[in-house]
Amino acid sequence: MLDQQTFMDTIASVAEIMRTAEVPMTEEEILGYFADMDLSDAQKAMVMDYLKNPQAETEEEAVDSSGNEEEKAEQSKVYQMYLEDLAGIPQYEEEEKITLYKALLAGDEKAIEPISMFSLEKVLKIADKYMEPKLLVEDLVQEGNVALFMKLSELCGCEKAYDVEDELENAIEQAIVAYASEIDNEKEQEKSLVGKLSLVHEAKKLLAEENGTEPTLEELAEYTKMDVEELQELEDFMKENEKK
Repeated sequence: MLDQQTFMDTIASVAEIMRTAEVPMTEEEILGYFADMDLSDAQKAMVMDYLKNPQAETEEEAVDSSGNEEEKAEQSKVYQMYLEDLAGIPQYEEEEKITLYKALLAGDEKAIEPISMFSLEKVLKIADKYMEPKLLVEDLVQEGNVALFMKLSELCGCEKAYDVEDELENAIEQAIVAYASEIDNEKEQEKSLVGKLSLVHEAKKLLAEENGTEPTLEELAEYTKMDVEELQELEDFMKENEKK
């Protein structure tokens, strides 16, 4: 069974390598990164389709973090592009879906591709539900797509009476929620760091004015009620950024 975290990390790494490569990578080179995962032919085809047609922003469409209006415009643009892609996907009747679900559970790898295609609309709906200004729709969709791929691979041939549609929806939603939560934590950490840097800057300024000399870390620690070790890390961080 594929390890989901390893697979997702590999997908992200290969996508970045492909983005920065001076010449296009061959299929053999791309799949070489997944050699230890023992992917089936159907899974390999899905990996190639996913990496060759990423729902990611181009350099020309990159979001300017300083402008909310530009960010909203970019979100809308990517959203529309995804909707256009969905428009070309064949529609399946409910009975056809059930037949494909049964084939998947029985081990028919050919059922993976059509199920993954008509499930993309579900990915977008769930991603849209958790959309926030600080998140990019393409990132949420990517997380959902990877979770979809992983769950389909897991269910293929399991021969258990699963509600496939419910299993896929739960897997997609869990992945998107986990990603949104991770980004939220990162944003909070960034805010905390900015706040601490501002506090230290003001403390150094005030202490220097009062004492006529640059304050020591111990003096800053007493004034700001922060640990000397943490202050040293902040000092190192500021010096490192000054060099850039």
